[in-house]
Amino acid sequence: MPLEAFVYSGLSSVVAEFVSYPIDTCKIRLQVQGQIADKALTAIRYQGTLHTLKLVTYEEGFTSLFNGFKFAALRQATYGTLRCGIFFTGKSMWNKRGGSDKHLPFLVSLGVTAGVIGSLLTTPVDRMKVLAQSTAQTDKNTIFSTFQKNIQ
Repeated sequence: MPLEAFVYSGLSSVVAEFVSYPIDTCKIRLQVQGQIADKALTAIRYQGTLHTLKLVTYEEGFTSLFNGFKFAALRQATYGTLRCGIFFTGKSMWNKRGGSDKHLPFLVSLGVTAGVIGSLLTTPVDRMKVLAQSTAQTDKNTIFSTFQKNIQ
């Protein structure tokens, strides 16, 4: 499989994430409101997706809908590339050994393996993305400084 396919896979994942990211931010804000554990999130402020979009844009600015996008882009580029890379490399190796493209149990197990490995490696970045989306960001941290804070 050519290198272009991996690049396109990662790039298309990032573009799709960019398009859907404001709605994902609203979903996260709706999910975390009303928590008892974090005093900043105890109030019920949002009453639906459109209300959340409007309120966040008005109070924090349009760009706050993209808080944490750098984490999402890193995750999607890595996850999309890993999944395709593992799946198509495994499939190519299978075909070279005389396996059939139509062998469903092998293809399913290969797809599951690719997804699990990709998820294991990108879940910490996804956690940082959700943390950045859940509240207004007053300081703009780098990926590395945020990762260090989350590990400690």
